[in-house]
Amino acid sequence: MVARHTAPRAAPRGPAATRRAATKADRDGDLTMGLPVKGRAGVGKGTGPPTGPRKDGANKPTRGGILDARLQRAILRQASGTRDVTMREEHAGGARGGLVELKVTGWNKSKASGDADGGVSSLIKWLEKKASSRLGSRLKNVKIKKSQVEGTDLIVKVAPDDAVGLLRMNGFGWAGVNVTVERLGGPVESSGVVSSDAEKTKAMLRGVLERRYDHDAKFLNLSELAQDEELKSQHIFDLKSTASKFFPAMMRVLELSFDKLEERDAAVTSVSLANNDLVDLAAVTTLSQTLPKLQNLDLSNNKFGKLEDLHSWRRRFTHLQHLILTGNPLEQNEPNYQKDVVSWYTNLRQLNGVQVRTEEDIVRKKRTTDLPFPIRSPHFRDEGGIAEQFVRTYFAGFDNDRAALALHYYDEQSEFSYAVNTQAPRDPNSTQRSEPGEWESYLKSSRNLKKIQQLPARQARKYRGTQAVAEAIAMLPLTRHPDLASEARKWMVEAKMVPGVPDPTGASPGGVDGFLITVHGEFEELNSNGQPGKKRSFDRSFVLGPGGVAGVRIVSDMLTHRSYGGIQAFEPESFDASTEPANILPVAEPAAPGLPAGLSIPEAEQMVAQLMQQTGMTLSYAKDCLDQVGWNYLGAVEAFGKVRGSLPAEAFVVPTA
Repeated sequence: MVARHTAPRAAPRGPAATRRAATKADRDGDLTMGLPVKGRAGVGKGTGPPTGPRKDGANKPTRGGILDARLQRAILRQASGTRDVTMREEHAGGARGGLVELKVTGWNKSKASGDADGGVSSLIKWLEKKASSRLGSRLKNVKIKKSQVEGTDLIVKVAPDDAVGLLRMNGFGWAGVNVTVERLGGPVESSGVVSSDAEKTKAMLRGVLERRYDHDAKFLNLSELAQDEELKSQHIFDLKSTASKFFPAMMRVLELSFDKLEERDAAVTSVSLANNDLVDLAAVTTLSQTLPKLQNLDLSNNKFGKLEDLHSWRRRFTHLQHLILTGNPLEQNEPNYQKDVVSWYTNLRQLNGVQVRTEEDIVRKKRTTDLPFPIRSPHFRDEGGIAEQFVRTYFAGFDNDRAALALHYYDEQSEFSYAVNTQAPRDPNSTQRSEPGEWESYLKSSRNLKKIQQLPARQARKYRGTQAVAEAIAMLPLTRHPDLASEARKWMVEAKMVPGVPDPTGASPGGVDGFLITVHGEFEELNSNGQPGKKRSFDRSFVLGPGGVAGVRIVSDMLTHRSYGGIQAFEPESFDASTEPANILPVAEPAAPGLPAGLSIPEAEQMVAQLMQQTGMTLSYAKDCLDQVGWNYLGAVEAFGKVRGSLPAEAFVVPTA
């Protein structure tokens, strides 16, 4: 077969072309590997077998990268079922015109040599498919334009950009043999121009990623990096400065390979960092930012000596299902480390190949966990049963006879208002969807002070006196609240005595003692036929004082309606539905873990709130900061100032509109 050659188009010349070339910019940004970096490089020179270009017949992780085959199967079992996403090819336009000739050798003694054509057609199909299956956003369908056999060589002709993908397959295994793919006539540049050092570095890192990526399993094998022949040839780990920059640069290349974070998460669900001599996570911490929804992670056979070495990831990887930590000194130094690790990852199913949660556990115990402070039982301080009797009576009356309720508890000095919070978080397990106009019956008289700015409008939405309150609550949709006796877990009720409540008789100018009662819960809206509709959540604050026909009157009543948010936020972890008390006054309160002696939970919470206000950090990060300095507030502020520039965006509270 005689190949037809097309002369390449001449490159543009002249001053205009020179100016265009001079103004080209690398939109991805240069990757500088040689700048000095403080701290440990982390990825050390491991002792396992090399994991350079594959010589074993498949682009699969080596046995040395994972502790054993059984654990490898466990970590990969969940890696299927995600839609295929492939890596886009980065190039600046591509050379036009001529094809590139490649020589493929080592194939003639394959298992397919018995085919009628000696396995040529099967080899070509495999080359095209494998070169097209890359990490990234866009599928690049590599097509071999022409081919011919010359002795034991297969000569193929492809477009210049396709040649880049095929050349990365050099050393891959096919049908029981390793094939060699090389260029006839010199190196290939996908852009048709000479690459800069930064571009060559990116191309090298991209090649490492693609060679270690299993497309079908969505698995990225980053084990034994210091034994990778290509990285060794680049002297990546010879200097501390280049070693410390290597992993962040590789993660940056991975990020630039995708158009969207969702596509990146779909393409890579499993990662192995086994056998890298890691003593902590400093060198590889960027993995949690690049792949935040990772499902399977292998950290086996490193040098993690204590749980503290893993702390920087304990609030990351919220979708993690399988984790391997075997072969680390941690196992001997902290024999009970598994309990802490399991608590860090609420979706974790397997730890070191052992099941720690079932799928039913995940569904049944879907709740807020690993909070900076334990969820405490309600603080309910009553006297003479006044507060409890009020709560039981009030909500029964609100559901059944609001007119009578208004006459019973509200007098001419009572005030009532309500607001709608349409931005409140929804229950992650809820199947309800937002619908147009779903708040229409509430918004007309809503007193949401973030939305209502004018003073007259605010005053008009505050109702004072028995008749005004009765008319206001009558306008709200009909409701049905959970039964306080049989469904106590759906309520959060707190009460305490407060001084200075206005005395309606005027006998005590300084006021009298009363109650502040806060209620959080849920209700169902009922239609005109009494049938249930939307489920919503509410928050309500009452100030009670003496007076009224029942001896108790409502001084102030503020109600907030919001979308159904579930009960996870206020359900104590120790709650047992099988022994649910017919009482709204639970008294058990968990102890404060990790707090210094003499520091109570309320005091710690106040310190965290103050640090959040001063620094803008989230609750979790503020608590971590105080933890690290032994709950010394001034020390926490100083520590924040030193690391502020390196904190991720998620460490700060996002302003709400």
